Amino acid sequence: MVPTRRLVMLIALGAPVWLVALAIPAGWIAGAGYLAALALCSVLEYRSLPGPDDFGVERRFGRLSIGAPGPVRLLLTNRTGRALEVRPREELPPELEQTTPRVSVIARPRAVSECSYQVRPRRRGRFELADLVVRVGRPRALVNKQLRLPAPATLRVYPRFATADEYRLLARIDQRDEDARRRRQVRGQGTEFESLARYARGDDPRRMDWKASAKRGYLVTRNLQTERGQQVSLMIDCGRLMAERIGDFSRLEHALNAAVMLSHVAQKRGDTVAVATFSDRIESFTPALKGATLVRAVMDSLLTVQVRQVESDYWQVVGEAMDKLKRRSLLIMVTDVLDADAGTGLIHNMARAAGRHLVLCVVFTEARVEHKADSTPGNRRDAYLKAAASHLWLQRHLALEKMRNRGILVLETPPEALSIELIRRYLEIRKADLQ
Repeated sequence: MVPTRRLVMLIALGAPVWLVALAIPAGWIAGAGYLAALALCSVLEYRSLPGPDDFGVERRFGRLSIGAPGPVRLLLTNRTGRALEVRPREELPPELEQTTPRVSVIARPRAVSECSYQVRPRRRGRFELADLVVRVGRPRALVNKQLRLPAPATLRVYPRFATADEYRLLARIDQRDEDARRRRQVRGQGTEFESLARYARGDDPRRMDWKASAKRGYLVTRNLQTERGQQVSLMIDCGRLMAERIGDFSRLEHALNAAVMLSHVAQKRGDTVAVATFSDRIESFTPALKGATLVRAVMDSLLTVQVRQVESDYWQVVGEAMDKLKRRSLLIMVTDVLDADAGTGLIHNMARAAGRHLVLCVVFTEARVEHKADSTPGNRRDAYLKAAASHLWLQRHLALEKMRNRGILVLETPPEALSIELIRRYLEIRKADLQ
């Protein structure tokens, strides 16, 4: 039983009744009677309120992304024959922040009513929601009944994609040049499925579709066509260096957001995209896909990826990725390079991959390091900081130059500009037909 503001006000308004006891010795009976009447009305009202079996509840979610408020809809079914005021309250995990004040809804009799609230996720992943706590009462009630309604649901928080509308324009940049892009010479037979046809004498028996033949009762072959799009293979580092926070998000979150944006633009271009995340092992892998299911498949595979506090093993994961990529690709590696020594494994394996693929290594620039390296020291501490920053910048510069000398394309960008810069470079490579 939960008292309402109306009951508290009535109790306060009955305080003057106790003043009668100052003039009449038995005057306290009036005050006690007043409180007893309120208590009796409250108990009777509480007993008349329905229980959990008289309600049904369903949650519906939009597509939620980390850091962006999103709506959660509650569909409440009132199985009783009277209107009730319902105040729901979620018991959310700490990674989810409810930004909307408490909501209430008038549940119509024998009908489904709806209310909603906003939630801001602080972390990606899957979150299990259990029961929904509600307070039920009549309009202008004295007391409410608090109920716990079973409503299990799984809430998924995806990488950030709220700015996808801005990047749709990039898919149309230089459309005339893209349409006029020269065709590459194609040798041999294609491998992409185009249609089914009835078997005719002279057709290659290796293209026979036995399942379709069994269904139709006659022999059917598959018609193949040459692949019309390019393949983009994206590898994202999840090692310890990607845990550093830049603004509100870590380097990994910026990289995952760029992967979603790049998949969106590549889908519009008709390209095939494969995405892998790794640390000292392959954390997740989305095989090469194209078409309408591409972006959703990429987002689902990146849903639960987190930074692991280990050194990234480029020697193992690049070899595993090469085994999965049967077709020449634009191979994009999103990682970080401290110096030439720490990046030896990365440089060697990227150079090895460059023999079969066009390799683009994406590394983050550190504005604070560059600013400190260019600053004028004012004291001894600043001089030491400038020397350390200059040394770090020089080592990174030497590592990246070594990559370029080995035939690896390099993109340096601030984390907050990664999405737009990566998409620009992808479109430039596609336009130049470097792949």
